Amino acid sequence: GIGCVSSAGASAPASMRRRAKGGSTRRGKPPKVSVSDGIGCVPSEPRNFVADAGPGCVIAHSVNVPWALGSELIDLRDYDRGAVFPDLAVDPESGTLSVVNATGKQRVAYITVYDHPVLKKDGTAHTQGRTVSSQGVERACVTFILLLPPRAILHAATLTDPTSEIDSDVQDWSEHPTPEDTHTKLMRFPLKGGPYLCTQGENGHLTHFFAGNTHAIDFRCPVGTDLLAVADARVVTVKDDETCSGIATANLFKWNSVMLKILTDGGDFCDEIDDGATPSTTPSTIATGTKKNPPLKKGEKQHRRGGDLFVEYVHVNAGSVCVSVGDFVKAGTKICESGSVGFSPEPHLHFTAFRSDDASAATTRVRFFGNDGCGNTNNTSGVTKNKEGTKCTFLPTAGRWYDATGEVPGPGA
Repeated sequence: GIGCVSSAGASAPASMRRRAKGGSTRRGKPPKVSVSDGIGCVPSEPRNFVADAGPGCVIAHSVNVPWALGSELIDLRDYDRGAVFPDLAVDPESGTLSVVNATGKQRVAYITVYDHPVLKKDGTAHTQGRTVSSQGVERACVTFILLLPPRAILHAATLTDPTSEIDSDVQDWSEHPTPEDTHTKLMRFPLKGGPYLCTQGENGHLTHFFAGNTHAIDFRCPVGTDLLAVADARVVTVKDDETCSGIATANLFKWNSVMLKILTDGGDFCDEIDDGATPSTTPSTIATGTKKNPPLKKGEKQHRRGGDLFVEYVHVNAGSVCVSVGDFVKAGTKICESGSVGFSPEPHLHFTAFRSDDASAATTRVRFFGNDGCGNTNNTSGVTKNKEGTKCTFLPTAGRWYDATGEVPGPGA
């Protein structure tokens, strides 16, 4: 909910006033949160994300950010019993926007402020992005994507108009249960032509830091780019009737997508990583099935295994899907066209894989293989054994360019 802070200051929304102790109000201290930069953990600095791919998005994975007005811990002893803590609070006089996490868990908050400028601590305005509704109405906006530590308040910004329209969604953060999980099936590249810039990779700072998105890969591409089946598969779900776009929080719940269930046995379906290889521990390099890497240690096999595999293409263009649920598609077949539908700061493909088609499933890592041998790949690639011999594989990383051959020089390089 959205509350109002008292006119005395931005430190405590009116619905959660502090008790006076010893004749004075006790002040909270800025929280110091220890975070890890491992895969599946929350990065303390921008990670695996191209910053200009999120126009209008303001990202913080801690409360210690230079653009914020300040932060403090919530000590429940300082508040009246039964105090109500809103998710958001706006001071009607100063315009201070405060984001509150009074729970004992980390929480993710998406907050969109429409139309009016939103100011940083130094008084300069955050860059605005845009959003377009399903009815075609375009609006300027700023969207905060915040990961808040337990029992903390972030005084995020100053609203130039305290009555600005705000849209928000606040939920508990979902940590990936097995962040090194890697499926053995190798994928073909999902876009036709190229090269394409990877704008967000595994555990990316913008939206790939929770269980349902941890291993997702984003590629910047023009609307209408052909999207191809990454393997022989059956079509599981199709949705291409939505038209909204941009960074409005409401768009998180509206998107277009195609999901395929990959066929993982028989013939061409057996392009798989050798089970004797060692799983990668970084998103940028892997060399599997080689003498340089020992076999899996006892207890490590759960990190890389076969089994059911589903892949999803998200943000696809409205009306562009050319397959139907139940269809069999061969690897390389066009299934739809890219777009910018849903929560999408710019046109791109969001590609991700799961071991289940359940809506709450966590992602799994999949690797791609180059289609012309090892000639065009470099240090983001590895040599992987499979039943046909060796293949060069790659795992796209933000800021690098890719096509069906692997990583390639970007335009003008």
